[in-house]
Amino acid sequence: MAVRGRSVGAVCVGVGALLAVSGCSILIPQYGLTIRQAVIDAEYTGPDYASNPVEITESACGDEVDCVEAWSTDQADYYRFATRDGATEFAEGLADGAQSHFIVMDFSGKTGVDRSDQESASCQLRGVHFDHEGPCID
Repeated sequence: MAVRGRSVGAVCVGVGALLAVSGCSILIPQYGLTIRQAVIDAEYTGPDYASNPVEITESACGDEVDCVEAWSTDQADYYRFATRDGATEFAEGLADGAQSHFIVMDFSGKTGVDRSDQESASCQLRGVHFDHEGPCID
């Protein structure tokens, strides 16, 4: 019986270590939601606020930006991070952007785009993420 108790204890320690390393991110419903799912392939009623999407993961994610996925649209560049802390750190360094959980929108460099379209794109993303607190653009 002691052996069985040790096995259960080892499993509990292992699960605890996994949650600590992941920052409990795996328990958050939005953790696995990709930019493709939340923005690019999402079907909204109303205007398309993610026009001309291009995947830029290979060129955007790396040493400078520790993201796991990135897309560029006419309205914003989108970056998805493995942790909310990583997303927050990146978002805090932006001059013009918004964050919803693991995804950050960067509006800088997007010329000829109406600011209300960027606001609407941010609201759509936050709606997908069940993030209704506060303004849509920080």
